[in-house]
Amino acid sequence: MHKKVCLLASLALLLLILVGCQGNELPDGMDEDKVSSAGLAVMSQLTKGEYEEVYDALREDVREQTSAGAIEEMMDTATEGRGSFKKVKDSMVTGVTDADEPHAIAVIGAKYDKKSVVFRIAFDTEMNLIGLDVRGK
Repeated sequence: MHKKVCLLASLALLLLILVGCQGNELPDGMDEDKVSSAGLAVMSQLTKGEYEEVYDALREDVREQTSAGAIEEMMDTATEGRGSFKKVKDSMVTGVTDADEPHAIAVIGAKYDKKSVVFRIAFDTEMNLIGLDVRGK
């Protein structure tokens, strides 16, 4: 139960960070195309149900705060009643440079059978996966 509360708190914090960062400049040394490609790759794994692989890709300190099951639960909640993944509708990359840890976020809008889902996938300046937020639109 404690892990679940920590995960939810971490995701809430990430969401607060993500809300105010639309279109911001990337941290020094980060490449927009690399962040976009990496984000699309993680989104693809999530839509295929490859939760263990995504969990394994998380940076170690982040991995300690969650589980593959929690990632699966987040996806189930975000996609409930939406049908199957169809295609990527749009995507963008934004940066957070004024936080304790500068990072970049791939924001991806995905079309499902019935409604859309938004994926926010965060990477540190070394391109380690550090956060996931998936929500129905």
